[in-house]
Amino acid sequence: MDVDQEQYYDDGGGGSRRRGRGRGDRGGDRHHPYGDDGHRGGRGGGRGGGGRGRGRRDDGALSFRDFCYKYLRDDTTPAEAERRYEEYKKENQEAFYERYFRDHRHDEGERARNDPRVLVETLKRRDELACARAHEFFASKADGSLRIYDEGDAEGKDADMGEGEHQGEHQQEKRRSMVPIEAWHPTRLGTDCKQTGRLIAALDAEKGIDNNPLLDGDEDSGMDAEAAEDDVAALEALGNEASTPEKLDERLCYLVRVHGVDYYRRISEMQPVTFLEKLPSAFAKRDPKPEDTPVSSIAQNPYAVRLFATVDANVKRRIAEGDPQVKKLGTSEIESKLDEWIQSCVVKHDEQRFGCTLSTKLFVAEEFVIKHIKTKQAHHVEDMRERLFDEQYRKNVVEFLKYDEHRKENKKDHKKRFGGVMMMQVPGSGPDGQFVQVPMGTGGAKMIKGMARYTDLDAAVTESRVVIDYGDI
Repeated sequence: MDVDQEQYYDDGGGGSRRRGRGRGDRGGDRHHPYGDDGHRGGRGGGRGGGGRGRGRRDDGALSFRDFCYKYLRDDTTPAEAERRYEEYKKENQEAFYERYFRDHRHDEGERARNDPRVLVETLKRRDELACARAHEFFASKADGSLRIYDEGDAEGKDADMGEGEHQGEHQQEKRRSMVPIEAWHPTRLGTDCKQTGRLIAALDAEKGIDNNPLLDGDEDSGMDAEAAEDDVAALEALGNEASTPEKLDERLCYLVRVHGVDYYRRISEMQPVTFLEKLPSAFAKRDPKPEDTPVSSIAQNPYAVRLFATVDANVKRRIAEGDPQVKKLGTSEIESKLDEWIQSCVVKHDEQRFGCTLSTKLFVAEEFVIKHIKTKQAHHVEDMRERLFDEQYRKNVVEFLKYDEHRKENKKDHKKRFGGVMMMQVPGSGPDGQFVQVPMGTGGAKMIKGMARYTDLDAAVTESRVVIDYGDI
């Protein structure tokens, strides 16, 4: 359900001008400020023509470009077109979802993700595989063969700065991680070590994994968000222990290999089908700890503040709410609704005469009617159960579509705010005197060599804006 609004502007879309049936031969309007291919009216004579981005979307809604073509005036501004299209989507949202579900309900991929009848077996296989991977992990740790970071794993997968041509002096730049350097601060190390323990305890309990040697024994998987707060001094003391970084890395590795959860990527959790298809090994990790300078607290870096706040909130939510995939089964809701339906089929004639809407037989008590429905009218019960499964299936699909829409909108918002450029930290003369945020890309810090100072408009407003100097990089 992605709305590629950028495509409209890039493709020319013609959305800000009306295109009638009689204007199909007008051509491209190459002088138009939004693009050079216009509405492609020459293809098919107007509305039915080909052209990239035309027609209806998979969810039954008009594409952004076709909506503009059909409903908007020539003088509509791009901003107004976007606003009108958002209103159109909201007004027709339920129809979109219904159309999508009707067209895609039999798709194998859709059923694997959202159909509770298929998902229950998928989750069973996932849990069995997680248990097997856990025991392999424990065995490798016991015999000393455990490797936390495999070759080619994502020590810095998100932040690879080059392909293979940048070697030697640029090797460290090439391996930059998405995890801010503030992750090495003792308080943050202690927090992450504690939180990963609690998260592992909760996930192990869901999948039936016992006697985990990675845990200290003081984790409470049932801990709610309020009870999960730790003493800052105790966390800092834990972070200063020499063994804590290694312990934390083992837990991070265990989370991704056994449970498919990438901790530093905001508790990103693999879909069960994906988990069954491949062995996850890559995960976000910290860069090597700086040796020459002390690590600042996360308060010095707005990016670190946002990242770790999201991680902390997601850990607490995941522990408190449980496995989201199990919720998609809707087991208790379906059985409750089925019991209500069976009860609704009972008809009371008098104190000693009961019947049901599914047959003409009479019974002396209500419980005999219910027994009759479950045994002699079992086909009706199963039909109703299938209807309830379909309702749950549709609910799961709609929620998945809404989540996907939300994710894509957040991605677009990030592109608007940051121009699609991911930031990383490198040593330099930043606001804390140690590090600065720079764009990631091929060549790492080399790509910004020679750049001048600029004003960081995303920094918190104080007496003056933060000025970042690239001169020393």
